[in-house]
Amino acid sequence: MHELSIATALAESLLDYSKEHKVKITCAHVKAGILSGIDPEALQFAWEPALENFPDSGLENCRLAIKMALLKHRCQNCGKEFEFDTWRMECPECGKESLHRESGNEFLLESIEVENV
Repeated sequence: MHELSIATALAESLLDYSKEHKVKITCAHVKAGILSGIDPEALQFAWEPALENFPDSGLENCRLAIKMALLKHRCQNCGKEFEFDTWRMECPECGKESLHRESGNEFLLESIEVENV
């Protein structure tokens, strides 16, 4: 389950940020592309065990909010952008097989919620 190592790495980054800025992080909002290979349920399940690696860090009650990102495509023929939940080649606008995947394999920390300490 590689989600545990992902959760641990994310927690390490949050801990570094909280120490540097002297804040308590209460929630981390992440976005995972559907091609990222990340199972959102497994990542959520791994979050608590990952936080246990950092006792007395202030992250003990930090929540993890996961949003799955669709595949973003751009047509190389007509220039239109589309989002789909599956891989596609044919543009729904012009009908050409000229779609290029722009995103869908990302894993991003989008925002955090903090409290001053």
